[in-house]
Amino acid sequence: MTCAAPAPATACRRCARPAARPTPPSSSSSTDLSRRASHRPTRGAAPRGDPRRPHPTPARRPTLTHPHRIRRTLAGIAVAALALTGCGEITSSGTPVTESQAGHHANGLPKATVWTGYGVGTSNYSEQAAVAEALIKEYDTQVRILGSDTGVGRLTPLRTGQAQTARLSDEAFYAFEGKYEFVSPDWGPQDLRTYWTPPTTVAVGVAGNSGIETLADLEGKRVPWMAANPSSQEKIMGILAYAGLTPDDVVKVPVEYGAQPEMFKNGGLDMVYFGAQSSAIIEVATQMDYRWVDFDGDAEAEKRLQEYAPSVVIEEFESAVGMEDTVKHGPTYAIQMTTYADFSVDEVYAMVKTFHEAYPLYADATATTKDWKFEDIDWMPMVLPHHDGLVKYLEEQGLWTPEHEERNQLLIERGETLRAGWPEVLETTPEDELAETWEQWKAEHAPHIPRED
Repeated sequence: MTCAAPAPATACRRCARPAARPTPPSSSSSTDLSRRASHRPTRGAAPRGDPRRPHPTPARRPTLTHPHRIRRTLAGIAVAALALTGCGEITSSGTPVTESQAGHHANGLPKATVWTGYGVGTSNYSEQAAVAEALIKEYDTQVRILGSDTGVGRLTPLRTGQAQTARLSDEAFYAFEGKYEFVSPDWGPQDLRTYWTPPTTVAVGVAGNSGIETLADLEGKRVPWMAANPSSQEKIMGILAYAGLTPDDVVKVPVEYGAQPEMFKNGGLDMVYFGAQSSAIIEVATQMDYRWVDFDGDAEAEKRLQEYAPSVVIEEFESAVGMEDTVKHGPTYAIQMTTYADFSVDEVYAMVKTFHEAYPLYADATATTKDWKFEDIDWMPMVLPHHDGLVKYLEEQGLWTPEHEERNQLLIERGETLRAGWPEVLETTPEDELAETWEQWKAEHAPHIPRED
């Protein structure tokens, strides 16, 4: 598979500055996956006129395969490496998607699309892969999944136009706000929208003989520390706060999110923070005694957790590995399908409609795809506005109320305020003071909208 020649550099619609200079074209005649994607200018790139800050092109990873029983589901999907140059798409038959195949079907679905998501071995990846397989087999829409363990890794292809959808957790909120790794000259607040928000449970697992019976027993234990992944790190901080602990009360072990199961299995961690239904944990449980630590439903403790992770609620989960028909409580939040506000309303509408109507095709594909059931999703916007394509479909279903619309507009207006204020703060603030100054500016000009419970 060879890379296509990229589109010429164009001016950014949002800031009237030139987009990053494209990579010189290769000698290959292969075409890019999506003409639409290649025409989208880079969002929130380097400061105006600065040629010294081109977008990096990470090295291409090898194609990945999924372990355990999900492998059969993934057979028709080409899982590509995270690469920021446009490369030919692979169909379920293993042939490149050509320019003549680009475009849309009569039902509005794209003939080819790219999603970003979590890495292989996570339950979130398995869900996406199962849904993608349904689109490939039943709707002839070729889907490419770019997996990454970091929020920036999942957002960068969306921002550069190589991907049309990013599956995101709280990093969507951080990017919308301009927070953590997104409060930088290269990013700033992004105009993101959600369009599918199924819940997921990511809980605390321990070895059966660990002696850890409650979260408070984590004191003095080796806990995963994911400084490069603020979304997961904030939830770890929140879990400690839930237990009445601080980071100083535990041994912090640096690790990437996806590397936790292997490190845990090899004795390097005393707990994992991982998807309750993930295949990687299923594999761990075949080799050792494994169980989940219960969150006891303490309302005050939950509030302490939400100070770090406002999107999280404590809910029941069951049928996870090691539970044997018991019910436990754990952190639950939406892992949302996300795109930019200016992305096609018709395409998002078609995708939402298909996810809804095709549910029987993928509902039983993994332990967690049942959570994609349209009727069970809470459609109230939480920390990000919903895309107009989703709003259109919810209106047709009679599920978009004045309360939904009011909150959605508040979130949209907040985003507009943030993006309007960012250039001046960026222009007048030294980079090493940018995060603090930006948070002060937000507190004064764009206070947080209280969460809807």
